[in-house]
Amino acid sequence: MTPKNLKTFQSEIENLLKFMKENIQSDDRACEDDTLPGILVTVGADENDDGSFSWNYQTGDNSYTGGAYGFPHWAVISLYRRSNCRALALEAVNEILYSLD
Repeated sequence: MTPKNLKTFQSEIENLLKFMKENIQSDDRACEDDTLPGILVTVGADENDDGSFSWNYQTGDNSYTGGAYGFPHWAVISLYRRSNCRALALEAVNEILYSLD
């Protein structure tokens, strides 16, 4: 993987989170014990032969179905209305990179 590929991957996840954050409903909760509106986001990814990343995501219950399930490396993050999407995207990328090693 190259720094450019990592930056692209992180930017794509950040853009997804920004879009999703705008659509959080007042009764959404990332976890049962949460008091603030939010959603649970699972990002599944794998590195391609050219160093780029293929990925998909799912929201809510991260059991064994959904867009992220077909990928071997996952990151699970909680997204809230006041979340810093850039920081969460970096957290997700780092979690996935850690599992690649």
